[in-house]
Amino acid sequence: MQAIDNANLVGMCQNNCSIASFLPKVSYTFDSSAKTVAVQDGSTYGSGDGLKKVHVKVHDQFGNEKRDTITTTGAGGAKTIDVSTLNLSKPLNITATVITNKDFHADGSAFQIQAAGDLAGWDKK
Repeated sequence: MQAIDNANLVGMCQNNCSIASFLPKVSYTFDSSAKTVAVQDGSTYGSGDGLKKVHVKVHDQFGNEKRDTITTTGAGGAKTIDVSTLNLSKPLNITATVITNKDFHADGSAFQIQAAGDLAGWDKK
């Protein structure tokens, strides 16, 4: 007796497998003089999909954090986060979650940020 036959589910994926065409990208620029971090979404979205929002968290190594949300992709949606209340004696970290209109999620991060760069280590779901 076969309890469960899931042969028809092998190789099947949710939402027509279009997550493969979703390529998350969030870039940042840290201005240590102005004590700000500018972040913007530069992700690539599949056909019929787009940016719903990006949750961004900039945090120091002492447990303090600043949060913001991006709702427009590209330079027009860039957010500048004031980090003057964070402890800048050690480098800052950034984490972000990109959420698409089809509810795909991707988490990325950048640790000990420099003047500019991109978040990495994306975990798409």
